[in-house]
Amino acid sequence: MRRHAPPGYAVMLAGLALGSIFGHRAEAQSSRDERAVRAAYVFNLVKYVEWPVPEKELVIGFTGDAATGELMERLLAGKTSEGQTIRVVLFPSDDDLKRCRLLYVAGAETPETRKALEKVKGRGVLTVGEREGFAREGGMVGLVNSGDHIQLEVNLETAQGEGIRISSRVLNLAQIVRPAQKGGN
Repeated sequence: MRRHAPPGYAVMLAGLALGSIFGHRAEAQSSRDERAVRAAYVFNLVKYVEWPVPEKELVIGFTGDAATGELMERLLAGKTSEGQTIRVVLFPSDDDLKRCRLLYVAGAETPETRKALEKVKGRGVLTVGEREGFAREGGMVGLVNSGDHIQLEVNLETAQGEGIRISSRVLNLAQIVRPAQKGGN
């Protein structure tokens, strides 16, 4: 089942999130930076997700491209979303992964990112990635390039299997994808 919002609507959503995070002057400067737009998507996304166990702190683990992680940490750390203070942990240790509510994977898959994804399975951690196919290959939310904008892909089956509920407001903006079939299909 595919759902698409008008492309401009997703851009507007990210722009609103950028404005709420960085203020109106920074919006114009940051909206050109794809990494800042992705951080805005994450900030907005967490407002529309329910985890199996609510907590006061929202720990976002980050793995992948270091420059993206540093920017995400600078833009999101200490912000508050739905009563939760956001803390970003770059390249989380095993102990850090136990506290994560969201794991963000930037860039191409590496052995380290694959290990981190395996370690959070079954723990009710929302997984968000940037690469094409991330949501089909077991991730929950993909923020993938589609022309000149970022398209949300949501693997609802995987998210629900982890006890994570994603609001219909997000789902109406997203392309719903199914897990890839094992065996190459």
